[in-house]
Amino acid sequence: MDQKPRQEAPRERIIKAARKLFDAKGFHATTTAELATEAAVSIGQIYRLFEGKDDVVISLVEENTQARITEMHAIFGAVERGEHSVFDAIKAIANISIIKSDGGLSFEILAEACRNPLVAERLTALVDCYRGGVRRLAALTRPDATAGELEAYVEIMMACFFGLGHRTLIAPATDVNQISHETACLLMRALGAPDQPTSPPGQRKFSIRGTSDEVGKKSGAVSAGQSANNRSSAAKTTATRTRKTAKR
Repeated sequence: MDQKPRQEAPRERIIKAARKLFDAKGFHATTTAELATEAAVSIGQIYRLFEGKDDVVISLVEENTQARITEMHAIFGAVERGEHSVFDAIKAIANISIIKSDGGLSFEILAEACRNPLVAERLTALVDCYRGGVRRLAALTRPDATAGELEAYVEIMMACFFGLGHRTLIAPATDVNQISHETACLLMRALGAPDQPTSPPGQRKFSIRGTSDEVGKKSGAVSAGQSANNRSSAAKTTATRTRKTAKR
């Protein structure tokens, strides 16, 4: 049995192991024995802490959603205190959606929710909490909106934020900050609000983990690589054109 850091509680190790194995192999292909080995616990200990693998999936959903809700509430609080603009808030949530995507694991959870009513029930409840946060942001942007308009705004924003997380499975984000900025502009237009930042000069960046420095480093590194590739492609194109001109 692999040795795992003992400073983590068994429950935390099991959830971390499940996140890794379910993403790599799938929920049904992962056996309880493999989960126990990866988490450095006994099979009996898994069943003492969880009712079964379904319960582990629910714990994953709870952990992910609660983390997102905590981040969103911190962002909304900053907007309500006048520390940041709504534009900044939407961009920060877009950042989180991209860099904290669970990849294939999110589809595994959704698939299990289609098969298992218990997982579906818990997932629905947690998504409703997330929806409440998005509604709060929409209301901050358009306090004059009717109830029907507000729900329409919420649907658009939910689709956008969830879609940003899923797009990383199709194509990696080449510039997280640029994509988040453009997403915020489009959503602000959809909400009928100014589509450019309106933060007063000198405002500090969001301190939510993963929305400022961490995003900057990741997107900066990707952008640098993208720029190098673009320069290389441009050089090749120029050389090709020169050779064709010489032949003529």
